[in-house]
Amino acid sequence: MAPSPKSLLLLALLLACDAPAVADRRPTPAPMLAAAEGKRKADKPPRSERPGKRKQDGQSKPDGQNKRPGKRKQPGETTTTPAAPAPKSATRAPASGPAGPPLPACPPSSPLSHRSFGDGFLRTWCTGCHSSTLAADDRQGAPQDLNFDSAALYKPHARLVYERAVLAAHAAATDPKSAAPMPPAGVVPEADRRRLSEWIACGSPGT
Repeated sequence: MAPSPKSLLLLALLLACDAPAVADRRPTPAPMLAAAEGKRKADKPPRSERPGKRKQDGQSKPDGQNKRPGKRKQPGETTTTPAAPAPKSATRAPASGPAGPPLPACPPSSPLSHRSFGDGFLRTWCTGCHSSTLAADDRQGAPQDLNFDSAALYKPHARLVYERAVLAAHAAATDPKSAAPMPPAGVVPEADRRRLSEWIACGSPGT
């Protein structure tokens, strides 16, 4: 007698409960992923060995890339540091004329001028030798560039006239051997020396 379908179902259930569990042959995902990750790391070369634009030892960039753009130093050119500006002097040089003995004070109300005094004094005592119209043999040894026949020629030498015609004359009046006054032919009278000193101290007005 053939077993009934119900009996076969019960038998199958009983066999399933008693049979050992069938091992799952499907691979576990986690170990497979770990193995694959390890293989990729093993195949990947170190960072230092990777190909790219990394500068090798002894390798230099082409000309024009090693230096930043700017003014290039020419062969033989030296770099110079600008000199520091010189400090401004607190004092000024004299406006004109050589330094010499100090002049006396100019009287505020002095009436002397080139026309009223200076021109006559120079023509009387000086231009006999110091004149631009004289030949060299007629100048008695006077320098060619020392002339007093005009105001413009006299003005640059006003202090020299004061030293030779006033100061040297004062010294020679006390001791004739101590100085060589002008003019050499004779000492200017003291009254004229005082007026010459005053005129020159006031800046030789009229010249």
